[in-house]
Amino acid sequence: ISLSHRAMARLLSPHVILVIVCIVYISIGALIFQALEGQNLLDVRARNLELIQESSEINVGKLMGMIDEAKARGEIDTEESRAALVQSILRETKEEFDDFVDTVFSAHRLARHGMDEDAPTWDFVNSIFFTTTMLTSIGYGYVVPTTFGGRLFGVVYCLVGIPLTLVTVANVAKFISETVFKVHYDIWREYMKWKNRGREVDESLPIFGDDEDEQEILDRVKLVRFPPLAVFIFVFIYGLIGAAIIKQNEEWTYIESLYFTFISILTVGFGDFRPCAKNMIPSLIVVLGGIVLTTMCMDVVGRMYLKEIHYLGRKLKSNNPFYLIREAKARRRRAAMASLLAQLARGMIFAHRDYNELGRKKSKKKSNKKRRGSRVLPNDNFMFARMPPDPPSECLVVSTSAYSVRLAWAPAFSTEQDLTYNIRYRLKHKDNAKIRELKGIKGNCAEIMSIDSCSLYEFRITAHSKYGESKPVYLVQYTEPQLSPQHILAVRQKANTIELTWEPPFKRTHDVKCYIVYWTESPDASLSDWEKVTVFGKKLVFPDLRFDWFYMFCATAVFKDGQRSPLSRALFIKTDKLEFHASCVGQSRTIEVMDSICERKEESETTALLKRDYASFAV
Repeated sequence: ISLSHRAMARLLSPHVILVIVCIVYISIGALIFQALEGQNLLDVRARNLELIQESSEINVGKLMGMIDEAKARGEIDTEESRAALVQSILRETKEEFDDFVDTVFSAHRLARHGMDEDAPTWDFVNSIFFTTTMLTSIGYGYVVPTTFGGRLFGVVYCLVGIPLTLVTVANVAKFISETVFKVHYDIWREYMKWKNRGREVDESLPIFGDDEDEQEILDRVKLVRFPPLAVFIFVFIYGLIGAAIIKQNEEWTYIESLYFTFISILTVGFGDFRPCAKNMIPSLIVVLGGIVLTTMCMDVVGRMYLKEIHYLGRKLKSNNPFYLIREAKARRRRAAMASLLAQLARGMIFAHRDYNELGRKKSKKKSNKKRRGSRVLPNDNFMFARMPPDPPSECLVVSTSAYSVRLAWAPAFSTEQDLTYNIRYRLKHKDNAKIRELKGIKGNCAEIMSIDSCSLYEFRITAHSKYGESKPVYLVQYTEPQLSPQHILAVRQKANTIELTWEPPFKRTHDVKCYIVYWTESPDASLSDWEKVTVFGKKLVFPDLRFDWFYMFCATAVFKDGQRSPLSRALFIKTDKLEFHASCVGQSRTIEVMDSICERKEESETTALLKRDYASFAV
């Protein structure tokens, strides 16, 4: 099977499996409801028909008896006597007539939509229709469970079925919307190619300049927008076509069919219109398709305009009077806190040779000097409290080898310019491990050498100034085995292009035949399911990856005797989001893979020289 077919199968298989699971779940529920409620509904109808017949016989019998008695007494000869007889019959038979009406109404309510032959029953088609409309939250109410077992099963069935159905509908709608966006983007790209034909685009120029502010960048970025109005129009046209399909087998007008279609698509489901038995499956297909399209429409609108709505809300919040009141109160609280801290810091300000001038009495003579603020020293320097610096942020392990670890961090915040960093490290799971320390590091990175291979180390990074030491930041990292690729490092060249580099192993360096790079976009997958690339070099470029997606990479060395080294540490990388720029349209910027990379080959699996199972993490 070709790679494109494999990729297509990998793309479609989750959606197809989810749809199949949902269909099987609906079918199983329909069979169970049919078994629990089918015979009971027939018994209820038969029993209620008997009650109606018995009540009607009682009512008619009493009526005929009163008429016969009136004839025997000769009370129906004149018009007045007949009118009096009618009133007497109404009074005498009112109770029996009310019982007859109540019996008919109760039978109609229990049997659901009448006692005729076309009324819904618990056959398989009606059961499928019932379970599907129940799980999609439409709920027409044509047939409902009436037994205790059926109602209990319905509650449990919905607890699992409704989330499953909603997830399936959302997943299918998401897949369709992604396809629509892809097709729309391809059309837009071809249009931009045609529009920019004959123009020369200098690819050496950066997309964003260093002197541009955020607003200028946002103004120059061109986002491909799919008009949501087109989706609404498509859903409306779908409703018109669906109403015409449903009307073919129903005695409804087109307006009634249109009303039923849109009420069902919007999952309202009043239940005032009921499709006939032979039209239930077509109606169900039309309704499910409309629900998927409606969900897709909401997804498109949310994706395109939700961020803009949030941005508009942030822009309008300054016009809110309650927001202005909260801001005024917050400013007063900040001013009061600043005054309090200034008073507390008078005994902790920096030593200054003119500090005594703060306590001198003001001269009565007028001075032309500019008055200083209450928090400014005589040399116009601000007062700061003697506080230690904040701990360094964004501490991470850049790369590792068998005998060294490279660390990096962001600068710590401090009022002191002369700031250094200290690193203490030791073996993690060793009681009497010796603690080593590096002091006075000036920069924001360091490489720790002369450590043991394939060992777990704990690193403690602190910032240091003349006023103290910050709180520590801890990192825990394994060192590489001696036979694994060393200092594996991933560099993001573009939004969806990653360059992977490494150094040869410490041992058997000249025996390395090639390297095998494993990579995957599913971190939960087992290693046997990862993609493999054989490399005859020390660098590999992965172009055209998925945007805004997570990838994992690791490498192993293959020696000339066929043995493989242990895997290197795994790198967890996320690509950037997709952005479009007018100058890039129609221009190919795909970074080709190195010439030294050969095509993928299936290598025979051999036992690794050293087994290892660990993960890199930060505390």
